[in-house]
Order: sequence, then structure tokens, then C-alpha cells
Amino acid sequence: MTETERTVFDLIRAAASGISYEIPATVDSVMLYRIVRRQHLSSFLWKYASALPASPVRERWEKDRDLEALKELTGAEEKETLDRALASAGIRFLYLKGSVLKTFWGDPSFRYMGDTDFLYEGDDAALHRVFKDAGYTAKTYGTRDFSHHFVFFKDPWFTVEPHYALFNSDDPYAGKLTGLFDRATPDPELPGRYLISEEDLYLHCLLHAREHIVHGGIGVRSFLDFVFLFRAYPDLPERESVRTFLREMDLDLFEARIRRVAALFSDPSIAPNADDEEEISALLSAGLYGSAEKRFGNQLNTESKRSRFPRLRFLLKRVFPPLLGMAHRKIRAPLSWIVYPFFWVRRIFQMLFSRERRNNTKASLQAVASFTEDRGMMGRELRYFCISPDGEDGKGADRCD
Repeated sequence: MTETERTVFDLIRAAASGISYEIPATVDSVMLYRIVRRQHLSSFLWKYASALPASPVRERWEKDRDLEALKELTGAEEKETLDRALASAGIRFLYLKGSVLKTFWGDPSFRYMGDTDFLYEGDDAALHRVFKDAGYTAKTYGTRDFSHHFVFFKDPWFTVEPHYALFNSDDPYAGKLTGLFDRATPDPELPGRYLISEEDLYLHCLLHAREHIVHGGIGVRSFLDFVFLFRAYPDLPERESVRTFLREMDLDLFEARIRRVAALFSDPSIAPNADDEEEISALLSAGLYGSAEKRFGNQLNTESKRSRFPRLRFLLKRVFPPLLGMAHRKIRAPLSWIVYPFFWVRRIFQMLFSRERRNNTKASLQAVASFTEDRGMMGRELRYFCISPDGEDGKGADRCD
């Protein structure tokens, strides 16, 4: 770890454990703030930053804190309005991930949320009407053939993802965690709203974290979620239903590694070893959703097990991605097959004229150029978390360095 990364690491551990900490004067405050902001931990760590001398960095940090507080306040009001509309429409729903986890952070505004996820049972058209009447625009809405959720957006920052399944149909754990409503508790304050069981919350968070790691996109916030979840329910990882599921899915090693990283970010008495430090540095150097280089590197690592020419296979899939996955947001069956090739052409033009596309293309080429089959940096992270993404029958975590 660099000096700045080490400071951020110590800062997070102090905040998570509730101890005092003074940011060293020798640390570059700009670089420190950049890492903290990339991880969306400005609000969580503000109490330490507030002791910094007056400066543009301190001022920007405070604005981040204020914005998160405003988002939490308006988000809570918006959520209650939507909840009552969903219940009135006869839709059963329960919240997932951050909407539940933020309640364990002490102050919900400490836990950044980019969107709100809930699982629902009910009529899709009725769901669509609820969001339309509430002023939302459907960013993704249509048939259930291509994804596991819809996406609705409303200015200035409300993004809601209603899930009709926990995972895409091609996910290795699709259909492995079901019956959540059967184990949930009906909310006495609002018929139709359910409270997810602690065990299902934990297992879904684990599977979701694994999905993000495979795709190169996880940050420190996810591990702090586990820290505060364990604080609320210390016996949760050892409950029989949890251990049975993890054993059947061959996820014991993965879960143990997740718990270790969570402990490292919350307990200053635990000293990280060399592998831990390398992983912590990788987490801090990326962002809340990882990085393009990590994502592409992990994909290359997977392709190396499926093809003799992993680089070529990877590049072809980047230029000519599967048609269904690329076009499902825009064109629907049955005439969609006629116009699908248009999306390939459009993608190539976007790559030429869009800065974001060009940056992604550059990152793809860099990943290909630097990739070392099986022992590459991106493969290292998968091994650190005991993940084999090409596992069969949904059993993908079967090895550790």
C-alpha cells in the first residue's frame, strides 16, 4: 500500500471501530480525498476530516457530507410514498441490500446508495403504473426475457430497481436462493411490505458481492456492510441455515475470505499479511464499483479457461457482444432479430465518437496487452476470494491462494 492508501485504511478502521484518529499532516490531503470520494465514504469519514485545516479539500468533503444527508432525507420521503402506492396496487415487496443495510451503519446517510432495490411479486403493468404516476421514467422496462429487474428514474437522483428475481438467468446462482417472502416478516405498519430475514439478507449480500468481484466491481463499502451486519447479528454467520446453504453451494472458503476482509477493515488489532495488503491496495486504488481494467482482466482470466485464444475471444465479444444482451433495452421480439445487427454498427460508431466508449476500448486493449494467463493480476483477485467463475452447477468458490 502507498502512504495515502495506508492512511485511508487506518482511517476506515478507526471509523468502523469507533476510536479516535488524527489524519497525519504529512499525507497529501488531495490524494486522500480522491480515494475516499471514489469509495463514496466522505460522509462516513467526515468526523475525522472535520479536524483538517480549512482548505478547498475540506470544503469539498463537507459538501459531500451535506449532499448525502440531503439524499437520505429526501430518499426516505420518496420511499414511503412509493411503498404506500405499491401496497395500494396489490404488490408484495421487500427491500434488498443497501436499503436494509444502511440502518446498521448508525447514521443511514453514512452509507452511500446509487439506487434502491426491492424484490416484488405482482402484476408488472400495475408496477409500471405506480412508477409512472409517481413521476418516474422507465429506463428499462419490458418483457422478463433479458434481465432480472426493471429500472426507473426520477429527477434529481432517485433510481429504483424492482427485482422479479435475484439474479439473471445465466448467473451461476440463479434459482439457488428462493422463497424469500416465505421467510420474511410482514411489516405491521404497511400490508404488502415485508421485512427480509437476516439469513436471506446475508446470503444475498454474499452472492451479490461475489458477482461484483467476478466483474471487477466491488469497493470498501461492501465490506463495511458486512461489518455492521455482524455487529447487529453476531451469530448470523454461524446459523444453521446459513452454513447449510454455503456448504451446499461450495461457498465456505469465499465466505471466510469475505469475513476476513471485513475484519481487517474494522479491527485495528488484526495485522494484514502480504496477500491482504495487496488486495486492500487493489480495492482502494479502484472505486466503489471497481475498475474497467479489473473487470476486463477478470473476463480475460475466465476466457483463458474456455478458449485457446482468450485475447481474440475477449476482443470479439467486446466489439460484437451477444445481440440479446446488447439490444434488449431498445427493441423487442418478434421483429427485433431483423434490426439487432444495427446495434453492432451503432456500437462501433459510439466507440469512435464517444469519449466514454474510447476510454473503455483503451482499457480493453490495456487489459489484453498486460494479461498473463491464469497468474495475471486480475486472476490473483479471483483466487484471493476463492472464486472460480467457470464453476459448474453454481458451485464457483472452490480455491484460495
